[in-house]
Amino acid sequence: MNAVSAQRPVEETNLVAHELTTETLLQLASREIGAIHVRNFYPEDISARFSEKAMNHPALGHYHKKYTSSVGRVYMPHIDTKWKAEEIDKYHNAALPSINDVRAMYFPLLSPVDYVRLLLQELWPTGANLLRLHGRTCFVGAFRVFQPTTSEFYPHNDQIDQETDAPEIASFINQLVANIYLKVPEVGGDLQLWLREPTASEKQTILDVEGLDPASIEPPRVVLHPEVGDLIIFSSRMLHGVTSCKDTHRVGMAAFIGCPTPDKPLAFWS
Repeated sequence: MNAVSAQRPVEETNLVAHELTTETLLQLASREIGAIHVRNFYPEDISARFSEKAMNHPALGHYHKKYTSSVGRVYMPHIDTKWKAEEIDKYHNAALPSINDVRAMYFPLLSPVDYVRLLLQELWPTGANLLRLHGRTCFVGAFRVFQPTTSEFYPHNDQIDQETDAPEIASFINQLVANIYLKVPEVGGDLQLWLREPTASEKQTILDVEGLDPASIEPPRVVLHPEVGDLIIFSSRMLHGVTSCKDTHRVGMAAFIGCPTPDKPLAFWS
């Protein structure tokens, strides 16, 4: 895998793998496939129990941009640092306490994000580590809470080089995101994947308001409806969105994954 192969379009055939293996992980990182969707990845009964804790967590807040402000998140994500020194300090100072809080919530069980971290450490050829930016520890393990009817993610992308100039990200040639679903509606809450990066003008719109008007772009190439306990991993550098929930909340845990070439380890953060 190299920087050129990581930019090529994904072919139409065999877009979604249904097992998490070294082979499928490498295929996803090099954009030979569009997503990995593992059904029943995490126990359904445990997922349901902790979705309620996320929805009622005292640290529940919201994203700060126009098209994401209705979506709740537990713990501060790196995107909310906004290149401001005070917010960057706040994020890094809270990183380990927040990680420990997640573990305490699940103890003596393994949280969904820690389970993903362990598997990817084992499956990626050179392992995986918690990301540090300018030598400072990052948080990983954010909960996301979508409200019925009012919350959705417009088509957007996420990439860490729009949030920091830290030297630790220089080797990343792709960025994945892993989502584990704890509560999902029967209708809505679908994951939409366009399998392409935004254009330069689309990137600027996304930076301004965190999303594109869905009517302004073509339909998504892949639409996935997750069930409780599912894991879906895809490239966050490519356009993706979430449709509104029709009958109940949609709750999940998420972790970004920085992908260098296979001779270097992956890196996790939220």
